Amino acid sequence: MKLQELKQNLDDLQLAMTGRTSSDITVELNKLVEAGGKKFRPGLMFLMGTVFGLPTKKLTTYARSVELTHLASLIHDDVIDASDKRRNHPTLNSIKNNTTAILAGDYVLATIMGELARENNNDLLIDLTVCIQDLADGEWLQYALKSKERVEFADLEQICIKKTGSLIRYCCTTPAKLAGHHDVPTMAFLGERIGLIFQMADDIVDGLNQSGRPAYQDIINGQFNYVTLKLKELYPELSDALYAFKKNPTGNLPWTDAQYQAAIHGVHDAINAEKDKIFTIFSKLCQDKNQEDFIPVFEMMINKIQSNYALAFENT
Repeated sequence: MKLQELKQNLDDLQLAMTGRTSSDITVELNKLVEAGGKKFRPGLMFLMGTVFGLPTKKLTTYARSVELTHLASLIHDDVIDASDKRRNHPTLNSIKNNTTAILAGDYVLATIMGELARENNNDLLIDLTVCIQDLADGEWLQYALKSKERVEFADLEQICIKKTGSLIRYCCTTPAKLAGHHDVPTMAFLGERIGLIFQMADDIVDGLNQSGRPAYQDIINGQFNYVTLKLKELYPELSDALYAFKKNPTGNLPWTDAQYQAAIHGVHDAINAEKDKIFTIFSKLCQDKNQEDFIPVFEMMINKIQSNYALAFENT
């Protein structure tokens, strides 16, 4: 699959809600669909499917389902976080209200379940329900983490694998299962580690003033992330001040610019270590399938995740 072919497959992927309703719920949802997203998840699924020798049409329903599940999770997340903007676009809860946003997310999930049921593959339908359970479980754990006295990297990784890694895992395991691939657990691991990279990159972005979002929102909202935990690891003397700021985010920031940059670089190094793992797994898969031509496309997709925080490395 050449890059242009992958882009064409994503352009051809239909995400609109076409079901008949008595309300304007599908109208509002289709406005969100038209606003667009990066479609990383369906893109990864199409790429994995090509490596496994599957025709694109065999994956279309699953690719649509994973992207719409992601959309539903964002709609619900915006309610939980009381967000009024996402990617510089107004959120549904800010345009309407929390009630309609929750109902819209539920409608999307119900639509997906119906479409997958018609594919007559209960295994893959169940896999997506597990992803949705993981999304809810991860969000619950993240909320509980606010009141935890001491937070560790293992806490963040567990939440990340559930909240971010679960759907990306589905993108890797679905083509593998459809193709009868024997090593599905390795494909699951691949997807979860890509999810970890996504979250670490997002945590670096959290410390930047970009996308219309003020910096340091995680810790201001009572949440440690990979960067602030790295601060605690690199500078143990900041530990008490960080926990105090998390509980009461007023006054001066408890770190210097130099300290925060060092933490960002530490997380960046962790991302690169994870990339080495997933590049090794994907390269071996492509070699086993005589599909080495797809390795550069995969590497480009993964490397692009880091472009979100390129600003953090300017003038450093």
